[in-house]
Amino acid sequence: MNRKHIIIVMLAGIFLSAAGCKKYLQVQPTGAYTEVQVFSNRTAAQQALNGLYIDLASNDLYGAALTQTYIELIAQRYRALADGVNFYEQYQQNDYNATQAQSVFNTIWQSAYQTIMSANLFLDKIEGSIKNRVVSEEQGQLMKGEARAVRALLHFDMMRLFGPVYSLGENQAAVPYYTVADGKAQPILTSAEVAAKILEDLDSAESLLADDVIIRSGIINEPDFYTGHRNQRMNYFAVKALKARVYLWTNKKTEAHDAALAVLNQGEQWFPWLPYTSIINSSTPDLIFSTELIFALYNRNLYKNYAAFFSPALTDSRLLAPDAVNLRTTFENNENDWRYPTTWRQTTKPFRTFFKYEDASNYQSWGFLQPMIRKSELYYILAETETDVVKARGYLDSVRNNRGLPALAVNASVPAELLKEYGKEFYGEGQLFFYYKRTNTPSIPDAMTNAPRIPVYQVPLPLSETTPR
Repeated sequence: MNRKHIIIVMLAGIFLSAAGCKKYLQVQPTGAYTEVQVFSNRTAAQQALNGLYIDLASNDLYGAALTQTYIELIAQRYRALADGVNFYEQYQQNDYNATQAQSVFNTIWQSAYQTIMSANLFLDKIEGSIKNRVVSEEQGQLMKGEARAVRALLHFDMMRLFGPVYSLGENQAAVPYYTVADGKAQPILTSAEVAAKILEDLDSAESLLADDVIIRSGIINEPDFYTGHRNQRMNYFAVKALKARVYLWTNKKTEAHDAALAVLNQGEQWFPWLPYTSIINSSTPDLIFSTELIFALYNRNLYKNYAAFFSPALTDSRLLAPDAVNLRTTFENNENDWRYPTTWRQTTKPFRTFFKYEDASNYQSWGFLQPMIRKSELYYILAETETDVVKARGYLDSVRNNRGLPALAVNASVPAELLKEYGKEFYGEGQLFFYYKRTNTPSIPDAMTNAPRIPVYQVPLPLSETTPR
């Protein structure tokens, strides 16, 4: 993508989210609006950064494809009946070379790299805004930290999806890494090389975000750009949590353990476990356990997506829902698990349907939030990387006790329990497939038959990437 097109993408984000700067946007018609004007105005520069989050929350990325739909289908979360429209069966069957699947994965790829290029342009141009005192040095550092973290997040998930199983092929070709917005194609790097660049970006982001207000004040629900709703941005703790996820992916268990523990030691007070009364016994049930979200995206399409993918009003072939036996197996036939009644509802269908993202637009601060990184994952990382099995079970029990479950038996297998927990905890969040892939799980339950299925973990690079090379 050339610079002209990147500017258009960024400006689209600005205009979509610019309710607070209407007067400025009326100065010039859209066709005459330039990158100089964007980065010469504080509000417009802020909206350029907001544009990155709007892109992240699009249905082609974390608004649906990488959280609720395709990534969950390839993890065997939902049955997939052929309907000749959505072709869900192609993803459930891991038929990645089918025409429709190729198109979808190509769109995911292009959307991710367009957003990466927008982040790179932002990082280039915000330096001038700082130099010219359009934004202060402190504000500029915060903005740069977020943009670098967004760049790292997208590269990481492109590597996780399109790269090989890391433990089997860290030196095999994975994906390119872009750090400048010059429109020039970059070489496809190995997984190890990509991981090193991701961690370099996250180290930089962590340093740039060292004065993030979330460290000392937690979540402030106010509209201020630099201090409000920090859990809806790549904040300091989100960066450190993402580092733990990256370290675990690359089998750096000590580093993953240290990063996860550092987040909890420093910031857990700001992300309390959601109490039972807020989960179940409430007129406004918090179905996403929002207080535990270290990072979430404002997804303006969240409730439209619920109606399009999960509503029981849909025909069976259009509805994304699990097989009844699979669902009961996942929850070990225990409906007392707090995650079960908050996520699954019995309707007129002969199976339960997913309503985690049912319309909560009138529900306080968690309306429209798409979970991205939650506290429980840090406990799972600690359990997996802890060498003391008693402590490891203790980390799992911390989550279980806050999900209405008893402590594990003293002879419980931590790896086996971790697999169960990932299955229960992350419905509609896209993390189960990556757990399977990272651990190279040899077989998983087929969404249609419940029989063991040999998964296909590496999605081929899109033709739009490989053909020009």
